[in-house]
Amino acid sequence: MSELVEEPVSSVGNASDESWVPKIDMVFASDEKAYQFYCLYGKEMGFGVRKHLVKRRSSGLVYSRVLSCYKEGFSRTAKQGKRPRPDARTGCQAHMTVRIMNDGRFRVSEFEPKHNHELAANALTAVPDVADDSGIVPQAAHKNVGKQAIVRPSLRNYIPSKSFNAMKPGGTGAVMRYVQRSMPDGRSDSLSFGHPMGDAAANESWVPKIGMEFEDDEAAYQFYINYAAGIGFSVRKHLVKRRASGVIYSRMYVCHKEGFRRKKDEQEGRCPKPYERTGCLASMTIKITKNGRYCVTEFEPKHNHALVIPSKAHLFRWRWRRGLIATQADLMDLAEELEAAPEPSKEQMHEQDESCQNPAVLSSDYKNYIPSKRMNAMKLGDAGAVMQYVHEKQVADPSFYYALQLDRDDRVTNIFWADAKSMVDFEYFGDALCFDTTYKTSDYGRPFSHFIGVNHHKQAIIFGAAFLFDETEESFKWLFDTFKAAMSGKQPEVILTDRSVAMSNAIAAAWPGTTHRLCVWHMYHSATKHLNFVFQGSVTFARDFSKCLYDYEDEDEFLLEWKMMLENYDLHSNEWLAKLYDDREKWALAYRRQMFCADMKTALIQESMNNKLKELLDAERDLSDFFKHYDEMVSERRQAELQADIHARQNIQMMLSSRMLRQAANAYTPEVFKTFQREFELSMDCLVYSCGQVETTFEFKVTAEDNPKQYTVRYDSSNGMVTCSCKKFEFVGIQCRHVLKTLDIINIKELPPGYILKRWTKDAKVANRRANQELAIDGGTKSTRAKRYSSLCCIFNKIAVRAAETVESYTFIESLSDQLMEQAYNILQTKPPQGLEAG
Repeated sequence: MSELVEEPVSSVGNASDESWVPKIDMVFASDEKAYQFYCLYGKEMGFGVRKHLVKRRSSGLVYSRVLSCYKEGFSRTAKQGKRPRPDARTGCQAHMTVRIMNDGRFRVSEFEPKHNHELAANALTAVPDVADDSGIVPQAAHKNVGKQAIVRPSLRNYIPSKSFNAMKPGGTGAVMRYVQRSMPDGRSDSLSFGHPMGDAAANESWVPKIGMEFEDDEAAYQFYINYAAGIGFSVRKHLVKRRASGVIYSRMYVCHKEGFRRKKDEQEGRCPKPYERTGCLASMTIKITKNGRYCVTEFEPKHNHALVIPSKAHLFRWRWRRGLIATQADLMDLAEELEAAPEPSKEQMHEQDESCQNPAVLSSDYKNYIPSKRMNAMKLGDAGAVMQYVHEKQVADPSFYYALQLDRDDRVTNIFWADAKSMVDFEYFGDALCFDTTYKTSDYGRPFSHFIGVNHHKQAIIFGAAFLFDETEESFKWLFDTFKAAMSGKQPEVILTDRSVAMSNAIAAAWPGTTHRLCVWHMYHSATKHLNFVFQGSVTFARDFSKCLYDYEDEDEFLLEWKMMLENYDLHSNEWLAKLYDDREKWALAYRRQMFCADMKTALIQESMNNKLKELLDAERDLSDFFKHYDEMVSERRQAELQADIHARQNIQMMLSSRMLRQAANAYTPEVFKTFQREFELSMDCLVYSCGQVETTFEFKVTAEDNPKQYTVRYDSSNGMVTCSCKKFEFVGIQCRHVLKTLDIINIKELPPGYILKRWTKDAKVANRRANQELAIDGGTKSTRAKRYSSLCCIFNKIAVRAAETVESYTFIESLSDQLMEQAYNILQTKPPQGLEAG
């Protein structure tokens, strides 16, 4: 049987447990997971790793990959009579091969553990850095492996601070990174900041070398950019050579001061550059190899001009490919550093020299910085109101989580926050959520958005909120990554949003495995704007359009009613409706019903923020008033949930003659029971026809008296599994009338336990505290202790949220705290803390 490795372990922990050693038939979710696992194995054994061979199908899909020791093959420099590199290759045959399986996962098909060279004696310190085919050190490979909520190295997460004096560009970010690293809750363990090259700077693995190989020319370009940012210069793409087929076989990357400025430019009166070219020869040349990768064939490290000091490296932020131009502050600061005096004009900041592909692209550590010009401006004083709000919330709730994203000018651009109750609610009801941006799209003054879910009373609950002053893909990805980090690495199974290409791409990148659907609630709000003339001109259109969005669960019925709506209101030529129809499989209830959506549409129809809150989003109003009213609204909703919990416990259903109804009434909350009861009553009018039997599976056709549509119900007597073609249970989590009627016909008078979802029951919030906790108990490393600490914070956070609801539960937990502390103290007396290090 294949052994699935969902996430590589982050440290060996117990050396006797060889789960970190590759084995034939070991299975990984992707080839990248296999690569990370082999990198970790190499780090523990004492060798570096390179991606050796890759095989792709015509579609570009990788179906086989060979990961080898970094000393595989032989160095080209040795053949050319040059001095050998200190890590010269020895033709080592050690490798691991993975191949794709039918289900899309990758299986280890070959594993050769033997090396023909000495391994590093101290695997954790002396081993050459784990490298890909280029020799680059992927920092996440051995530092963040095994974390479900990896936040890649970037400057996108900040802890807010307020300075009394003006800071230079980048100063605020530096303060934020320092404070973030000091956070005690363990979340900062997944954040990486510092030198653009990370730990690799200590051994110069980030410096280009002859013979270094890359997967493609873009990877080589990004590598040289990172090197340039660490040294203090910028990069231009200089020469490119292509074959007749268009394939690039050679490319040269040069310093931004390569060559000399043409006199023709001066004669034509072009605006001067913020720097002068000096004929610098520093460059890196790559050429394609037989295996399709690119090899460094030439590297000239020497420059003939002064370099920018590392603290100024963040000024290299122009991205000609994305059309982002340096701000005036960037150009002036850079000009000062390079001893170039001209003051840039507005024309300079909006002009690109495509002939030389204007230089200097931001280091990969800064790749999640957003453009300096925000899509929406923050009102003066709003940043202070945000800081005051989050500070007061953290004082009242130590588990309160917030994050800020800054733009490249250190201006607060995006803000996210969530309190302890939201985090606990997400653990219970985070299977489906809606990212509500209706307030952003409704032209209110401030771009407010929030994450909404549905609890076991079918009430809308809030998991977190945000202000997004920038709506690019990078901003959305930052938000979804931040949300996942706040929720201890958990992501929803399905998310509903408005139509947005940027948002869709961000979800796919940040939450792989989460299904993205378009929210019908958002569709209706958008329709009121795009089809306002129809809403105003007809008293029946709103009703007919709502039915197409909310009512039709059968595909044929939906298609018929949509066609009739277009004809009745003469909307065949409406482009907005045509695009909406093309995307119908992403939003219409008749499609993709196998995905659980928690009856989200019902809760969202009832969801509405009061007009007062909408008014407070106006830019002319004080933001602190908005926060105050927002907290009151959240508090009212939670009070309503608490009242519903009490009502559910006290509610006694009388006069229920059916065993199945009594079972459902005892299990479900009253609101969910109403939905089930309606299905049960409608089942009385259904007709059932037996269609035969295949082994232990019985098939039935079910129809209603007033509807000729037939539904297929299958029942397996061997395991009690029952399914219906309407897929109501899969979509909503409550059994349909067709199944209920069939069970009655075959004399099954109670629902099988597997068909009463816990998330809809009165006990939905009685959860196993270890259900979602995966923790390495053994080991005494700092990272392991941090994980234990973070896990305990989550456990006690849930206890605190629940116990704070009543005085009695609070008093009980408080009385146990001294006992718990005393027992922990006694344990530590007999067994001192593990892995304590001096200093």
